Amino acid sequence: MQVTLLTWIVAVAGLAIMGLLFALQLVAVVRPRGEWTLTNVYGSDPGATDARAFFAYNQGLAWADVLFWGPLQIAGSVGMLLGRRWGFLLALMGAVPFLYTAISIFVWDRDMGFRRNTFTYWAIVWGMFPAFGALELVYCFSRLVGR
Repeated sequence: MQVTLLTWIVAVAGLAIMGLLFALQLVAVVRPRGEWTLTNVYGSDPGATDARAFFAYNQGLAWADVLFWGPLQIAGSVGMLLGRRWGFLLALMGAVPFLYTAISIFVWDRDMGFRRNTFTYWAIVWGMFPAFGALELVYCFSRLVGR
């Protein structure tokens, strides 16, 4: 498949977003209860809710990101840059968790009182994931069915 400028933008953005998320979640896998992890990865305090549920939820996402979503998204982005059809397919599959997890995190943050009504929260902490996921999903799907 032809690698276009838009392919480069989507693939590199996918590598950047997932690279950051993968690195942060890898820290959470290695040091799940560390102070840095609580502040910078989970972004909240287990004392605000049931600590057992808090850590189970966040550690489950960390392991899933490191073992499944990260490798899937990274392989998809690399495959797209190589112009391989399988890369677009893997990236399409990797776009789904961007949207799926955004919904569960939206509800979790709302119900647990973690959501903040700030530009940073809506645009960066939460918003960039479903926005990128929707863009990647539409782009990869259109490339796959268009040929």
